[in-house]
Amino acid sequence: IEVGGTVGDIESSVFLEALRQFQFRVGPSNFCLTFVSLVPIMGEEQKTKPTQHGVRDLRSVGLSPTVIFCRCKEVLEESTKNKIASFCHVDGPSCVLS
Repeated sequence: IEVGGTVGDIESSVFLEALRQFQFRVGPSNFCLTFVSLVPIMGEEQKTKPTQHGVRDLRSVGLSPTVIFCRCKEVLEESTKNKIASFCHVDGPSCVLS
């Protein structure tokens, strides 16, 4: 199941609620939530705040991603992966560059 758009958009709220309920019906071993996020580069630094804010918004509706796919013009630095993993509560290997 794919939910497009921004997590905070009112249009997607009914779909996010359906996913939230669905995860309890099928159980954690049958539910994998992925999150796709842009990691912009400003100056020389890869910025993680957009990803952190998106995951925070997702968690506020009762959903927590299992895997985070990051879009970036460059390969993600290890420190960027670790920062996203730490602040978004996923394992480091679960931050994948796409």
